[in-house]
Amino acid sequence: MANEDLCPNKKLCGSCKWSHIPYSNQLEQKLSDINGSFKLHGLEITCSDITPAPKTSHYRNRMDFAIDFQGKVGLREKGKWWRVLDGHCCFISDEKIEELFHKVREWTTSAGLTFFDRKAHTGLLRYAVIRSTALGETLLSIITSEPTDDDESNKVREALDTLANMAPDTHLVWSIAHTISDVSRGETIVPIHHEPYVLEEISNYRYYIHPFTFFQTNSSGARELLNVAQSYCSDISGKRFVDLYCGSGFFTIPLSEKFQETIGVEIEAEAIERAQENAKLNKREIAFHTSKTEEFDWTTLQADLVLIDPPRAGLHDSVIEEFKKAPVETVLYVSCNYKALARELKLLAGVYEVEKMQAIDMFPHTPHVEVVSLLRRQ
Repeated sequence: MANEDLCPNKKLCGSCKWSHIPYSNQLEQKLSDINGSFKLHGLEITCSDITPAPKTSHYRNRMDFAIDFQGKVGLREKGKWWRVLDGHCCFISDEKIEELFHKVREWTTSAGLTFFDRKAHTGLLRYAVIRSTALGETLLSIITSEPTDDDESNKVREALDTLANMAPDTHLVWSIAHTISDVSRGETIVPIHHEPYVLEEISNYRYYIHPFTFFQTNSSGARELLNVAQSYCSDISGKRFVDLYCGSGFFTIPLSEKFQETIGVEIEAEAIERAQENAKLNKREIAFHTSKTEEFDWTTLQADLVLIDPPRAGLHDSVIEEFKKAPVETVLYVSCNYKALARELKLLAGVYEVEKMQAIDMFPHTPHVEVVSLLRRQ
């Protein structure tokens, strides 16, 4: 039985590749893919359980909508980066995002601004990035090219003031891109309406979400992910906890409560700034460092727990070698790429063994899945 009715643009949109597959079958396939990757690397490890997503539709709290040269607003057409499916919001987007999307689309057609041509690199309006939080707040970023003069700048500002009146409760920012690169963010942020950030709450912990903060894109799923991480660490406490890919502090802040000292490491300076804000918001004393993990001397810190939540590419080879040598007894590995996880567990075999493992479905209707592993030194 297929789920063809979930997406009316299934054949055109490149967003949700598995929307035609019944959800129970998606979960089975994800477990099969995880274990198949382990088997491919000769690992005698089995991930036997997957936590279903609390919501299988309207779960995504960030959507990046492109605006094309004709003023169409929506997601890109599959395989055609220059074409936009006009009016297509996607059934996985949060209801508040969907509501705001239609207002943006209405505004775009009447704003009197030019639209960005991705082939000619001309025009103003490029993207509308909409974020929502579990607390019901919304943040809208309108990304434009750099205005050519003061008159054009004033025209954009007037149009954005009109948009603010259309969505009075929404936090609105103007993001200006100073290059022709086709990315859904700009280098300059201009607050238009309310503060240029919103507040998210995950399991009683609060986080500031700025226009382009990297954060979990599934608020309800993030609670499940954090619950698993906390449960795996329930019997671990001590002097020092090190989070080697801390981002804006999603794991760092909750897990810090069990330790006398917590250290967070992150390559992105902006993420460290957000992590510091979030630690203060949650009244936690945490030392944050802006650094590549492979360049930070964490092996001499004698950590009781090291958490690793690397980007999709996985761990740098030098970091894997450091784990082999470092006297770290317990490692909590949160992976968004089970293929990279399998490769790295193979390289760490004989040094660490997997004590617990749990998959969490954060991304229904896509092939992606999170895997949390508790590793103990042999």
